[in-house]
Amino acid sequence: MTKNIPNMLSSLRIVFSIFLLTLIPHKIIFVAIYIFIGLTDVLDGFIARRYGLESDLGAKLDSFADFVFYLIFLIIFLKEYSSIINFNRVIMLILIIAIRILNLLFTKIKYKEFVFIHTIGNKLSGLIIFLMPIMLIFIKSPILVWTILIIVLISALEELLITIKYKEPDLNRRSILFK
Repeated sequence: MTKNIPNMLSSLRIVFSIFLLTLIPHKIIFVAIYIFIGLTDVLDGFIARRYGLESDLGAKLDSFADFVFYLIFLIIFLKEYSSIINFNRVIMLILIIAIRILNLLFTKIKYKEFVFIHTIGNKLSGLIIFLMPIMLIFIKSPILVWTILIIVLISALEELLITIKYKEPDLNRRSILFK
């Protein structure tokens, strides 16, 4: 039972991410569930590393949970923050999504499975994407949005380069520069 805790937390993140779509009008509950999702993301990895419970299944489940959360986040972001979205930002967002999908296709062809790599850039991207709604409440700046988009783009490109460069998947590769 204990060895499944990280995977259970990732599974909860998937369920609660989907549930967020129904909570948009209920701001307090939405924020509470949103924070819970962030905590499960931090805790699943921490518990897995701390107690030696890391596994390929856990890494894949964590990545899938992240993917579901980002997809739901994108839907909510487009609905709630459409006033700060312009054509250039949409093009950048489409480019990032295209690179992420291209990477998934490459990993499926190259490794015979979908692979998400847990780079430092991907972790940083996840953190700033998670914090973006909170930051946008206080700072409604195009510079903030562009900075976030550029960091996420660089992270997506790094993951694609790692996929192209390495023969075997390394789900926990920290960076293309450092092993």
